Amino acid sequence: MEEKDFNYADFVSEERIVPEEKLGKYNLPFILFPAFFPFLFVINFGTQGFLIGVDNFFSFQNLFLIFSAGFVVHELLHFLSWQAFSGLPIQDFRLGMRWSQFTPVIGCQRPMRPLAFRIGLIMPFLLMGVLPMSFAFYFQNAWLLCAAVIYMAWASADILTFILFWKAPSNCFVEMHRSALGCIVYNPKADIDKSSGSINIQVD
Repeated sequence: MEEKDFNYADFVSEERIVPEEKLGKYNLPFILFPAFFPFLFVINFGTQGFLIGVDNFFSFQNLFLIFSAGFVVHELLHFLSWQAFSGLPIQDFRLGMRWSQFTPVIGCQRPMRPLAFRIGLIMPFLLMGVLPMSFAFYFQNAWLLCAAVIYMAWASADILTFILFWKAPSNCFVEMHRSALGCIVYNPKADIDKSSGSINIQVD
């Protein structure tokens, strides 16, 4: 079955979310993890170049550009990846705002296959975080290092959702949750007890 043929009546929904009151507890490790790389950078290349790069990076103009462009590019990477790998039409995607976290989000109005969802979910972390981090160490560039640290931390919610979704079956469909951090998995009724109804899974 392709994404365009998805029918809600043939599936049972399963929420995989982190409750809002526990967001800090589970998100914090993924936000703090990138802070390890500046220490590694200093150990390998010394403090002088690091401090010069940090000084050049932390200007108002730089930070404004990093955060404003970061919002746009991050969500654009989600959209382009999901659209390319799911094959769903552009009009099925919507840009919105998650006001509780004051972050813009782009999502699809229809569920998609797990592979497409995973690729789109992880793409900003890879292209805005891992890739520039690799360049930062290769070229010994502390400016790139700072940008990569911010963007890796920025993708913490994506990584957490990726982990929540990690063991979902390959024949399911999935979409981002519209009001909480996490996703909704749609399992075929033929594979589960039809009387189970809707399933809720929350991280304790």
